[in-house]
Amino acid sequence: MLTRVVGFSPRAGGLPRAPQRGALSWFEIVLCLACLALVALRLPPSLQDIFVLSFLWAGLALAWNIAGGYAGLISFGHMAFFGIGAYTSTLLNVKAGVNPWIGIWVGAALAAIVGALLSMLCARLRGPFFILSTLAVAEIVRIGALNWVSLTGGPMGVSIMPVASIANMVFDSKQAYMVLMLGYLVLLYGLSKVIEGSRYGYYLFAVRDNEDAASAAGINPLAVRTAAMGASAFLTAIGGSLFAQYFLYLDPTSVVSLEGSFQIALLAALGGLGTTIGPVLGAFAIIPLSELLRAYLGSSANGLHLIIYGGVVIVVMLYFPGGLAAAVGRVLGSRGEGRS
Repeated sequence: MLTRVVGFSPRAGGLPRAPQRGALSWFEIVLCLACLALVALRLPPSLQDIFVLSFLWAGLALAWNIAGGYAGLISFGHMAFFGIGAYTSTLLNVKAGVNPWIGIWVGAALAAIVGALLSMLCARLRGPFFILSTLAVAEIVRIGALNWVSLTGGPMGVSIMPVASIANMVFDSKQAYMVLMLGYLVLLYGLSKVIEGSRYGYYLFAVRDNEDAASAAGINPLAVRTAAMGASAFLTAIGGSLFAQYFLYLDPTSVVSLEGSFQIALLAALGGLGTTIGPVLGAFAIIPLSELLRAYLGSSANGLHLIIYGGVVIVVMLYFPGGLAAAVGRVLGSRGEGRS
């Protein structure tokens, strides 16, 4: 009855072609198989690096989408949670000898606490005021990492000893990192699918679209939003730890940057806010383009790659207002997975 009311029941008679809420589609299956094929191929290291970053940023965009797309908590400070996860797992490993497979969960739990507190403290803020509060949190984390030299190394950063082993989550080949990052992406994609089709998912959409009506229906907006931000921060911090294990070096400027926070939100918005496939499409479209432009134009025409990158973003925003997810739905002859 509930699925009939909201109008998102799976299509009868087999799998739909385009992504839809509550149903796995042929498009998603083909995309997953393509990713597995890329992992299996022996690609040049430069291409492997691009796909590692694409899988990682797609996962981060999915994590952001839980708060920003499903709950309507638009955040431009998610790199704070990313940095908390990266620094926590790394410092526990370097200074206390804690295995990164354990430290990754400690960092995620700490980021979840910070995210939940942010949601509770700023519960009355809406729109640009909430966005500014998230920016403030990210800046606090960045300044703390810059100035707490005895712990984080300050501007000099902190390095991880490159001793390759599964136990250390350090690998000799980038292909192993592709597997790790793809696993992160698939985990977040499956979790997002479960959330959007669950009762809690409908609570999120209800609170996002009309908080007063949701309250009248017996939903606690504060609890729903707090859980969403906590979960989003938890999953973002896991991505931060994976980032640290891939690059084996952290510094506040790159790990807790405003540019990174904007990029996470941009990927989800370009792909389609409130959809599961949207953040993935946004990352797969933008990250390879960004990396290739930086590689081929960054030295010969300094700044030109940013102009081209910005132009592509503007074109997508103008001609695909519903995001790439809506465009895929139209191409495949279906309504697709529009904004929930």
